[in-house]
This record gives sequence, structure tokens and C-alpha cells, in this order.
Amino acid sequence: MKNIQKLSLGSLMLVLLYLGGAASAAGLNNNIAVRLVGTADMYNGDALFEDFGLDQEGALCYDLDLVDVKSGNVIGSAADCLTNISPVGSGVALTGTTFFFFPGGTVVTRGLTTVQPTTHGSADFTHITGAIPQPGDNNVVYGDGKFKNASGPVRLSGAVNLGNFPDQATFDCVFILDIGPGR
Repeated sequence: MKNIQKLSLGSLMLVLLYLGGAASAAGLNNNIAVRLVGTADMYNGDALFEDFGLDQEGALCYDLDLVDVKSGNVIGSAADCLTNISPVGSGVALTGTTFFFFPGGTVVTRGLTTVQPTTHGSADFTHITGAIPQPGDNNVVYGDGKFKNASGPVRLSGAVNLGNFPDQATFDCVFILDIGPGR
């Protein structure tokens, strides 16, 4: 009987460990939903870009918490970097390069982003932002660990407060990474 109890307890512990680690199970062939959340001061991203073998572009970068959408737990960190910022109508177009530092590896994505003033909603945010890839797009520019050779589309939908931009910005952005092995 004691062996059965030990086996049952052991099985229960494995299930709990698996469920608790679901957020860190992010890797290839997964649809990953994460939030970038926080207020951050801007820094020049040249050193970060160089560390990952990317062309230095004088990016404006902001370090943020990487939050699992389902659990609300912080599961890593991220750097959101902005380049090619240009006014378009009442908004802005830019290139967003985002560094996702997951427990099992790093994935870096790049996409064309639209930023528009809010017309209603939370007073904590001044703009909405989004990036919608074309069908067949690959937004992954770098991957290591679980993300080595990753490719696939990445979608962004978010809210930002740009009241102190570019020196500081507040983010609450959802990213959907639909990535798999490289093509």
C-alpha cells in the first residue's frame, strides 16, 4: 500500500510541476501569447543589436517584463526597440524589433508597426499600437535555445503611453508568436 501511495504522490507532483512550468514550455511549434508590460526609460540599442549580430540602427529601446497571458506570471524579460520612426497622418509608422528573453531561449522578432492616438479607452494610455504580418511572413530574425532555427509570423496589439516619449514610455502590449522550425 505504501508503494501505491508513493507512486500516486510522485505522479501528482509530476503533474503539478508540468502545469506550473507550462508558461516556460514556450518553444517551437507553439502558439505563444505574452504581454510586454511596464514603464521604462529609453536607451540606445546599438550594443544589444550588436550582441545578436544585427545591424546597429540607433534604436530607441525599452526593457520590460515578459508576462504569460494565461497565468499573469512574469516569465522573463523583453526589450522593445523602435527604429525608422516616421509620421503618417495623425499617427506614426515604425519598425519594431523585440527581444524576448524566455527561460528556455531567446527569440528576436521584427515587424512594421502602426501607432495611433487613442480615441477612447483607458486614460493611462495615449496610443494604440499594432503589427499585422502578411500571410507567409517570417518575423523571426534570431533564435537560440528552444528557438534555434525558428520562423513564423508575429502579431502585436497593444497600448502605450507616449506622454514622455522618447525618454520614457509605458507599455501593455500583447504579442502572439506563431513560430515553428525554420523553412
